[in-house]
Amino acid sequence: MNTLTKINTKKVSVFILFIGLIIASLLIFNHYFYAHGVALAAEQQSLTTTGTIEATTVMASFKVPGRLEKVLVDEGRKVELGQEIASLEGQEISSDVIAAQGAYEAAVGQAQQAAKAVPLASQQVESTIAQVQAKAAQAEIGVKDAKLASERALKLFEAGAIPQKTLEDATNAYDLAQNKLKEAQAGLDQALSARLNVQIAQSQYQAAQGVVKQASGAVQKAEAYLNNTHLVSPMSGYITQKYLQPGEMLNAGTPVFEITDLAQPYVNIYISEDKIGRVQLNQEAEITVSAFPDRVFKGRVVLINGAGEFAVKKAINEQYEHDIRSFQVKIEVPNPDLALKTGMTAGVKIIEGAK
Repeated sequence: MNTLTKINTKKVSVFILFIGLIIASLLIFNHYFYAHGVALAAEQQSLTTTGTIEATTVMASFKVPGRLEKVLVDEGRKVELGQEIASLEGQEISSDVIAAQGAYEAAVGQAQQAAKAVPLASQQVESTIAQVQAKAAQAEIGVKDAKLASERALKLFEAGAIPQKTLEDATNAYDLAQNKLKEAQAGLDQALSARLNVQIAQSQYQAAQGVVKQASGAVQKAEAYLNNTHLVSPMSGYITQKYLQPGEMLNAGTPVFEITDLAQPYVNIYISEDKIGRVQLNQEAEITVSAFPDRVFKGRVVLINGAGEFAVKKAINEQYEHDIRSFQVKIEVPNPDLALKTGMTAGVKIIEGAK
C-alpha cells in the first residue's frame, strides 16, 4: 500500500509539474507575443522606413564635337569644380581664332580710316563753301555796282552827255556781272550739295563700326569654341564612370565622364500622410546599412515634397477608408570617409523632437 501511495504521489507530482510547465510556457509565450506586439505597434507608429543611398550625379560632356585628345583623370579620382578633366584636338579651331582676329584688326583699321575721313571731308566741304560764298558776295556787289553804272550811263546818254559806245560798255559790264553772280550761286549750290558727301562718310564710318562689331563677335565665338575644347568639371565629386578614350570622335553632348558627389549622398524615403505632419526640415535622422551593422550615420531632413505621390493604402469602399498618400522626404547624409555607397539599402529613423 505504501508503494502504491508513493507511485500515485509521484504521478500527481509529475502531473502538477507538467501543468506548471504548460502554464509557465503559456505565460512566457503570452509575454513574448505581447511585448512583440507592443514593439511592432511602436515600430509602425515610429518614423522608421527604408530607402536607397543615392547621390547627385552629372554627365560631363563637351559643348562642341571633335576628336578626344587628352583624358586627364581616371575613375575613382576626386575632382573639383572647374578643374580641367579632358580636351579635344584644337589646331583647326586655333587657326579659326587667328583668322577671326585678323579680320577684326582689318575691320578696326577700316573703321579708323572712315573715322578720319569724316572730319576731313567736313573740313574740305566747309572751306569750299566759305570760299564760294565769298565769291558770291563779291559777285552780288559787282552786280549792284554794274547796275548803278548802267543806269547812270543811260541817263547820260539820253542827255547827250556820253556816246552810245559808253552806254553799251556799261550795259555789257552789267550783263557780265550778272553772269558772274549766276556762276557764283551755281558754285555755292554745288558746294552746299557736297555736304552730302560728309553724310556719306559718316554712314561709311557707322557701317565700318558695324563690321568691327561683327568681327569682334566672330573672334569671341571662335575663342569660345576654342575654350570649349577644354572640358572642366561641372561640380566637385568623384569620377564614377569614364566612357571614352583618347582618339575617339564624339558629338557635342556625348558623355565623357560620370561625376558623383559621394561625399554628400542622400536617401529618399516616403512617409504616409498620417505621419508626415511629424516631419520637419532640418530634423535629425539615423541611417543604418547592413554593411556596417554597428554604425549609425547621422543625417537631416532637407526636403519635404509638398505633393503626395503613390497611395500606401487603398480604400475598401467609398463609405470607409480613403487612399492614404505618401510624401517624399529627402535625408542628406554627410559621408566624409565615403563609407556609404550609392545603391545601398538604408534603414532610416527620423528622430522626433530633434532638429
